[in-house]
Amino acid sequence: MRAVLLVVLLAGCAMSRENPTARERTISDQVLAFDASKQAGGDPSCRSRSVRSTEVSRPFRLNSQQPAGQWTEVWTVDRCGKPIQYDVHYLRASDGHLGVTIVRDPGRGGTVVEGATMTDAVLQRDTVVLLTQKDLSETEGDACRTRRITNTELINPVVGAQIEDGRPVAGQWLERWTLDRCGQPVRYIVNFTTTKSGTTFTAEREK
Repeated sequence: MRAVLLVVLLAGCAMSRENPTARERTISDQVLAFDASKQAGGDPSCRSRSVRSTEVSRPFRLNSQQPAGQWTEVWTVDRCGKPIQYDVHYLRASDGHLGVTIVRDPGRGGTVVEGATMTDAVLQRDTVVLLTQKDLSETEGDACRTRRITNTELINPVVGAQIEDGRPVAGQWLERWTLDRCGQPVRYIVNFTTTKSGTTFTAEREK
């Protein structure tokens, strides 16, 4: 079973691509360490890796409380000559602190998590980011800063369903996502609501 490992950092303000900062180098170090981790699906046998390129995949979007907002970048690592991509998601809080989540990009048609989830790769990445940030906020101050998704389960089928190509385009359904918090399983119930224009979701920790 695939396990998606996540690393989350906190910093004081946003980064400039024109003027690399110590924080940017720290994120680069984390991405490279992630790529070298066997647990994260990396290849520790490779002794030559570097960041090949970075590009914005989702532009900055302001949240309701300015200057809070979020954006996503794709970082490509050269792993012994092989390009490996990672999604780096930034969430800037209203006080200026920056949360950073790193997720392996499976590429076109790939899946981020395994199990019985009905979500596609894009929605999987968004759900992983939400659950990770939510769980980290609930355990703020703990030494454990690493999370991974170990399983997904469909617990309520789609209500009011309209299905196209095996995926719901209207309706609601519930899934259970199991997150590994440094060896401790933590389960979240995720409520998905979808229409042809998109899907929204909320998550609460299972009691």
